[in-house]
Amino acid sequence: MTQLDRSVKVLLLIALIGSVLTALPVLPAFGEGGARRDVVRHAAEASSAEQAAPLSLAKNATIMSRDGRIVRKGSNGWICLPDNPDTKGTDSICMDEPWNNFLEALKNKSKPTITQVGIAYMLQGDRPVSNTDPYATEPRPGDDWVEGLGAHVMIILPDTKALGKLSTDSKNGGPWVMWHGTPFAHIMVPIDSYPPR
Repeated sequence: MTQLDRSVKVLLLIALIGSVLTALPVLPAFGEGGARRDVVRHAAEASSAEQAAPLSLAKNATIMSRDGRIVRKGSNGWICLPDNPDTKGTDSICMDEPWNNFLEALKNKSKPTITQVGIAYMLQGDRPVSNTDPYATEPRPGDDWVEGLGAHVMIILPDTKALGKLSTDSKNGGPWVMWHGTPFAHIMVPIDSYPPR
């Protein structure tokens, strides 16, 4: 057998192997499709959630999906949620336990029980939201609608009367009280300029 014959056979073998491989189904890197999708989804949720707060805090926080499933158990008492893909804007959030209780009450349309100061970070911004109605889903005539809000911190207090002297104008260029006059009143502290320039 000549060198040319061997080269032709090697090329034919490589071509045969290549065509067999392309005819086979591609196998997922982490097992069957469902397991791989879960690994990818959990990684994406963790990454999105961690961007809501300083990494020094977020790296040890519990990461939860928007449906309440624990993606990663944390050790510092903070909870981070990823961006909700069903809303406009980026609304990932990291919060302490009082703020989490506050959000649960909001979700369940029940009065929150606030016994201590609560803090939440939203360093990626927020979805468009009413400044006056915690349950509004779209702007109404005369409503103060907050859109384009960048990085900010939110603070709840046990006594909402202490918020009395703070502005309720979201366009004042500094901190303001959102949802004033409701059980969900809280302080919004913009980090990025708001309104945006």
